[in-house]
Amino acid sequence: LVLDTPGADAAKIKMVFPGPVTTFSLPYLVAQKKGWMGDLDVEDVHVTGDANAMRVLLSGNADIGLIGTLNVLASIHAGASIRAVHSWQPIGDYNLVLATGKGSKLADLAGKTFASSGPGGLPDQLPRLIMRKHGIDEATARFVQVGGHAARLQAVIGGRADATLVNTVTALKGVQDGKVTVLTRLSAEFPGLGYVWNVVRLESLNKPELAAAFQTMTDIGIRGSRFIMANPDEAAAILHERLPDLDLAFLKAVVRDLNGEKLWGVNGGLDPAIQEFTADLNMKLGNLPVAAPA
Repeated sequence: LVLDTPGADAAKIKMVFPGPVTTFSLPYLVAQKKGWMGDLDVEDVHVTGDANAMRVLLSGNADIGLIGTLNVLASIHAGASIRAVHSWQPIGDYNLVLATGKGSKLADLAGKTFASSGPGGLPDQLPRLIMRKHGIDEATARFVQVGGHAARLQAVIGGRADATLVNTVTALKGVQDGKVTVLTRLSAEFPGLGYVWNVVRLESLNKPELAAAFQTMTDIGIRGSRFIMANPDEAAAILHERLPDLDLAFLKAVVRDLNGEKLWGVNGGLDPAIQEFTADLNMKLGNLPVAAPA
């Protein structure tokens, strides 16, 4: 009888991620390690790409999803009844990398094959935006769907693709191994462009048990983000537990690099200025028909 009570149901939710564990979920990983989740039990679901993550959320197979901002805005325009409730990493740390020996400047991207997470995802859209910004014909580029950050880097190393967009931890590993060159960073090309939001179905917010769970996820994201800024080396050690193949000293350097970009959601991550810039830029570049208000 106890198992059938609303209180018991409220303690468990499903969260979908658009790839394997990486730095964008570090505030969450810190909160888990520190025991800040309370009685909330979160089951992680990992899929490939933002579009698939959105499908899982909309189908009801997850209660909350970490999804790229462009896919969220496009889904809202298409009529999806969803809301962003917080962001652990509102600003992106993407690096545009090119295989060693394939060039060293942005103009060298013409005619190249890009490893992408899939249509509608940031790794598919942002290289196109950067190419447009610099007057490079994006029609000459080809995109192949691969998967998460590590898989995209391996596609470049293995010769399946020439270039890709990956996060800092993945890019710096490729540079360290002499496999890729960083051509530019997203934060330099589009300061203030949104990265990922944690999104829920609107109907879920009307259910007290789910609303309480989402509030907990918001709170631990803020607490975790502030912890990372104050304790980068300990945060790196927590990340190392989930990414043991990467050297701890390397991860410490990565987290300090990320802290320098001030990209964590230390106040919840939903800054209207970021949303407005993201929507407006994508409308101007033809990725969205209208710029939705914050």
